[in-house]
Amino acid sequence: MLIIEIFERFIALLLLVIFLPLLAVIAIAIRVDSPGNPIFRQVRVGKGGRRFTIFKFRTMYKGNDNSKYRALVREYVRGNFSPSLNENEQVIREIIHKNVTRVGFLLRRFSLDELPQLFNVFKGDMTFVGPRPDIPFAVDMYEDHHRGRLDVKPGITGLWQVSGRRSLSFEDMVKLDIDYMNRRSPLLYAKILLLTVREVLGRGTAEI
Repeated sequence: MLIIEIFERFIALLLLVIFLPLLAVIAIAIRVDSPGNPIFRQVRVGKGGRRFTIFKFRTMYKGNDNSKYRALVREYVRGNFSPSLNENEQVIREIIHKNVTRVGFLLRRFSLDELPQLFNVFKGDMTFVGPRPDIPFAVDMYEDHHRGRLDVKPGITGLWQVSGRRSLSFEDMVKLDIDYMNRRSPLLYAKILLLTVREVLGRGTAEI
């Protein structure tokens, strides 16, 4: 496992160097489009419940009202919200329209806002493939069987992201995370990375 971690950190550093011009262009575009730091920092929960700071490109207006988003997450974890229902899709669209910037919408559409998480992989907080790191107030609502997804490092992408996440419940997400943890292998790891590329290139809508 140590060899894999060292390899991932090396690849993350290499990608950061390769993408440096793109990262700079995106940062400038964000600053031109709306005031505020182009890098968004947020506390997330990683392996073993350890908290760390995740880095993403800012896609929302500075000082946006996130009360509706927090309410949505609360209902999602409690099993009362399905992103695929028409009325819920409308709620998501309203939140995106109100809070997401023009550049932010494009970044989300192609998952470019996730690129700074390469720094999290380099630091050792995250891996390329694993459960998505959740926010602390959502983890506080976890039931015991949900906490199994905290037994490994969180990832930039994972089985949930390439398995139709728009139509999956929170319980479905947890089951997929546990399934990946039980079936982890280099082949599955590579397959998820390839499916992620296909998912990103074929995506037509912004994600919240």
